[in-house]
Amino acid sequence: MSKEYHRLVRKLQEVQFGLVELQLYLDTHPEDHRAIAQYNMLADRLQMLKAEYESHDGPIAQYGWSKSPREWVWVSQPWPWEIEY
Repeated sequence: MSKEYHRLVRKLQEVQFGLVELQLYLDTHPEDHRAIAQYNMLADRLQMLKAEYESHDGPIAQYGWSKSPREWVWVSQPWPWEIEY
């Protein structure tokens, strides 16, 4: 796998981690507008990264969150534990 693929997967993981942390924080601090703005910024960033990934490597999420524009490629992609960083 290419260096670019690894960079993109890593960035996706980082942004998703940030979103989970902010969501947990916002569960207890729902009025924190700065945190809401950060959450929304990361949510936009995640959508951009997902679109970039999917344009090169196919769908990244299943159960209807990502369409499969060509053949069914889930079985040809590496599993998370198969990715070496």
